[in-house]
Amino acid sequence: MILRILVILAAYVICLGFSGHVVRYFVLPKEMPPPEPSKPGAPRFDTSVVIGKCENLIVLSFLLAGEVTGIALIFAAKSLVRTDAIKENPSFYLGGTMVNLCWSLGIGFVARLLCFGSL
Repeated sequence: MILRILVILAAYVICLGFSGHVVRYFVLPKEMPPPEPSKPGAPRFDTSVVIGKCENLIVLSFLLAGEVTGIALIFAAKSLVRTDAIKENPSFYLGGTMVNLCWSLGIGFVARLLCFGSL
């Protein structure tokens, strides 16, 4: 029981902790400069980062709960919220979503396999 809890906690930490690096590695151009520090009056968090982390939480939670069909909720919500941004820069937004989704699914499948012995 303790081992399952530790595996699940590790899955969330790894998924949330490294998803931004994985997305940046695969989606952003190599020659892109590092992000600038926050300017006074700027929002505390980048909206894309918050959305991505919420996406990680939802995908991992649905997968660990065995409710994989619920993952479709993410695509429906993102298509409504980000329609203009997707039209403007589809490779960044769709690519980022797909990389983030694959990362979360990969971590979730490994955690589920370790915890429950099956997918």
